[in-house]
Amino acid sequence: MIRPMHLRLNNQLADKTKIMKNFIAILRRYSVAMVMNFAGLVMALTAFMVLMLQVRYQVNFDKEHPTSGRIYRVDKAGAADDDIFKNIIPRGYADDIIGSSPHIIAGTIDCPFIGETVFNAIREDGMPAFVFKSKANIIYPDFFEVFGTEFIEGSAGALNDLSQIAIPESLAKKLYGNESAIGHILTHNEGYQFGAGRTKEFSVGAVYKDFPANSQIGNNIYLNVGQLHEGNYGGANFACWVLLDSSDSKELVEQNFNDNYNYEDTDWLTDIELTPIEDIYFDDAGSTIWKTGSRKQVWMLICISILVMLIGGINYATFFTSLAPMRVKAVNTRKVLGSSVAKLRSELILEAVLFSIAAFAVALGIVSPVSQWLVSQGVSDMAFDFASQFPVMLTTGAVSVVIGLAAGLYPSFYVTSLPTAFALQGNFAFSSAGRRFRMVMITLQFAITFALMIFALTVYRQNEYMTGYDTGFEKDRIAVVQISAEQYQFKSEWLQERLCSLPEVEDVAFALEGMGFSDSYSTFTLELGGQQVRCFSIYCSHNFLDVMGIPVVDGRNFLVSDVGNAIMNQTLKDLGGKIEITEGMGSIIGQTGDVRINSLRNDTAPICYIYVPKDFATLGYTYIRLQDGYDKTDMTEKINAILAEMDPSYLFEVEFYDDVMERVYESEIKQGKIISIFSLLAAALSLIGVFGQVLLDVQYRRRDLAVKKVYGAETAGLVLDGLKRYAMIGIVSYAIAVPAAYYAVSRWLENFVDHTGMSAWTFILTFVMIITLTIAVAGFQYWSSANADPAEALKKE
Repeated sequence: MIRPMHLRLNNQLADKTKIMKNFIAILRRYSVAMVMNFAGLVMALTAFMVLMLQVRYQVNFDKEHPTSGRIYRVDKAGAADDDIFKNIIPRGYADDIIGSSPHIIAGTIDCPFIGETVFNAIREDGMPAFVFKSKANIIYPDFFEVFGTEFIEGSAGALNDLSQIAIPESLAKKLYGNESAIGHILTHNEGYQFGAGRTKEFSVGAVYKDFPANSQIGNNIYLNVGQLHEGNYGGANFACWVLLDSSDSKELVEQNFNDNYNYEDTDWLTDIELTPIEDIYFDDAGSTIWKTGSRKQVWMLICISILVMLIGGINYATFFTSLAPMRVKAVNTRKVLGSSVAKLRSELILEAVLFSIAAFAVALGIVSPVSQWLVSQGVSDMAFDFASQFPVMLTTGAVSVVIGLAAGLYPSFYVTSLPTAFALQGNFAFSSAGRRFRMVMITLQFAITFALMIFALTVYRQNEYMTGYDTGFEKDRIAVVQISAEQYQFKSEWLQERLCSLPEVEDVAFALEGMGFSDSYSTFTLELGGQQVRCFSIYCSHNFLDVMGIPVVDGRNFLVSDVGNAIMNQTLKDLGGKIEITEGMGSIIGQTGDVRINSLRNDTAPICYIYVPKDFATLGYTYIRLQDGYDKTDMTEKINAILAEMDPSYLFEVEFYDDVMERVYESEIKQGKIISIFSLLAAALSLIGVFGQVLLDVQYRRRDLAVKKVYGAETAGLVLDGLKRYAMIGIVSYAIAVPAAYYAVSRWLENFVDHTGMSAWTFILTFVMIITLTIAVAGFQYWSSANADPAEALKKE
């Protein structure tokens, strides 16, 4: 007899309701394990999205300008990658290039060497309302056409007036809120940076929409370069950018200029090549001027995200597989009553997928605040927002579905393929296939965790090595503060005297640049042994080496009368530099040891310290030598009090070299933080997985443990018996992880000229940490179960 349709539908609905009730009942019974594995999956999905944000930040570097595909930087053809003048050229040469082809729609120069400048926002009554620091740059008005800039107020034409500037929207809002910024006045005291005779007062003529954070172009205050270095072909100070009518015109522009330009009047300018702005971030790796990244680092982030996701997925798959024994009877009862195998399998898989999607939904809810916090802590570069990160959401959603499918496939197929008699009476928990699957998954999970922890500890050691490296000067006893040109000219002697009156201050010196602050400095060329040697020049006061704690090991130190003379470092001597003391200026009178002022990314550079008179240049960096045992906070307050006496309206910033080193190695430290945080997360996820597995194992073995306890087994013996398996898993996982971790760490350390060595203690410490935590977690659970009343355990079974 054929049953009515509505009865069949009701029966099907009842079947589904029963299997769902069975699933919910099991989750309630193992609620702790369920919550921990769900939380682990949420954490893994959140970490995956955060890491993918960082990957997108780097992969899309300089690709978000409206004109990105047609913007090119002018480089000297054939120049070495580490040649600072490969893409820094004279203004006259840049002008010739910009005007050389009708395919060049617009062109501009900018000066990447101008640092932060102190500005005053002026009120209507002429008094300063707000003091702030901002980077400024000198450009042509066509700069904004090259980069396709959108204006909020005004236009690029405002910069045709040399007294007007363009500021970013973010700064306009900070200074003026919702009020129009046009016409407001900003003043400064750094006129030498923008050209002699320039006014120290600017009015805001335009407000532009902020450039993306992942761009070579900063959200600076921009002003017209005016006549600074106009027609100059000797001093290289500018980068040159051109916008072409089409990317296909690149070779035409290069060939036209190189074939027709007259190089007879210069001995160092060469043919040009155009580098797409989209290529600079990765192709200029090691540059001292441009923001750069590493494709290796991007792949490393991708690998870490996959590994973290894999650990979370393994946790979930193992957990879902472990629930199978409690579902065998209910599922196969339905099979006996007529439900098809395909239908049962699809329902079980759907449960796993829905559980995974629920975790993804929770991850979406927390990823924004988590990513914002990571940005604020200097770990990540980009915060999550729903408007612009749809690809990340879509990818992560797809990953969550795949995890659900993978987690549901094995148990659904295995449970429904068991013989009916075994399914209704047997115990899947102790089947060889069930145990084998769980052990393989946990072993893989632990191997990943060991490898990530070894890598994280090595990155930490390398970062400590870099920031604590012996630079050849006593950086731990130096405080540095930058002063304005006007302050240096008229107040430097007063400042030196007042600072030296402090009992903690031994002496004060001045220099043109922050030594050890970057990888690029003023540079000149020496002819040594028939070869051209580029040398950093540190223009300084006569007592600079004494203040910095740099001993002169050959020749002599500066005398007050040694104006214009120089002292070289060991590296320059090794390249052929010689001490030659002659009458007048320009002599090399001494030699220091091996002093390093550039980062460990590059070889130690040759250096000349040049003593210059006060009217030669603005030695705006003030170096303060402190006695041993000073208190950093106390000294900052005392120095700031004296600086406020000198100029209460100026924004000073006292720095110590531990802060400077962190800034110099910011990208490496950020990378280390990312690796460390997500490696620790991987370890936490692994322990969550172990904890969940131990909970389920103990539940499965309650009867076995209770029977052994009744027959006189000791608690310690039961605990040790349970721990043997996890200890063996840890040992096997470690053996798998060590070769992979050794290879990855060795390759990563190749990025540094000087680096820490491979340490056996890193490998030993990782093993001890993970195994100790695993044994603690597993041991506690087995101990709790072994101490339980066996009668209660047998009664429940």
